Amino acid sequence: MRLAGWIALAVVALASGAGAEGSALVAGRQMQVTDDGMGGATLVVDGAVLHEDGVIYLDPGFATIPGATIVTGAAGAGGNGCNAAPFVLVLPDTGAPEFWGPVDSCAYFTATAQGDGVRFSSDAVPGSPGETWVWSRAGGFVPGPAVGFVATQGWEALDSLAGAHPVDAMALAPVLQALQTGLGSDYPAFAERISELGSGDLTATGYLGEACLKFTCETDWALLYLHRETQQVFAIWHVYGEIENRIHPQDTTLWPPEAMALLRERAGP
Repeated sequence: MRLAGWIALAVVALASGAGAEGSALVAGRQMQVTDDGMGGATLVVDGAVLHEDGVIYLDPGFATIPGATIVTGAAGAGGNGCNAAPFVLVLPDTGAPEFWGPVDSCAYFTATAQGDGVRFSSDAVPGSPGETWVWSRAGGFVPGPAVGFVATQGWEALDSLAGAHPVDAMALAPVLQALQTGLGSDYPAFAERISELGSGDLTATGYLGEACLKFTCETDWALLYLHRETQQVFAIWHVYGEIENRIHPQDTTLWPPEAMALLRERAGP
């Protein structure tokens, strides 16, 4: 997470690996994150333990609200199964520190100061809407509305996809529309796979992007190809437990040579 428009800390406290430790003095309070070297981290403020988890990160910034200073961070079990989730640390002008969170989510959030509170938001992707959480001292964490994926660009943005994840390719409105319309009930399965771990780049005749589900990458994957000359969209994806790949469009006579080569490659021997 990163704080938009907040004051930078002189020292950033974080725990991210065996033996990692850090400390910072904020609003007259000594904050420290310690790592026990065995997959456990502890947040300590003025000698008192406020939270224990697998990993704990403190964002490099803080803000002041009436009567207190607030610092945001993220904490979680660690590993690659789930992102650390946001929390808020309140350092009152008088009284004991307050710890709020972490929220129940695996999304990656950006924190933004909002009035006397903080708004946490994650990016929407084709397979999942973005999340929002709003924190205030009076109400704690309150879930906000989901934010749907929006495509606003046209084919003129194709060249901007150099080195881009296929999610960025689906931000081209005609591409997203072609997939949603052409795939119909198959769209959610494709969108889920193309939105996760992956990469992409421009090719000699268009754009090629690939992605897969984190834990079943070999069997749950998707490929997206955009043909520059005809401005057509081609997709190949596989669902765990099925034998055949799914494709769009079904009529392979519409597939240009580069797309056909990908289709044959993915079909296997």
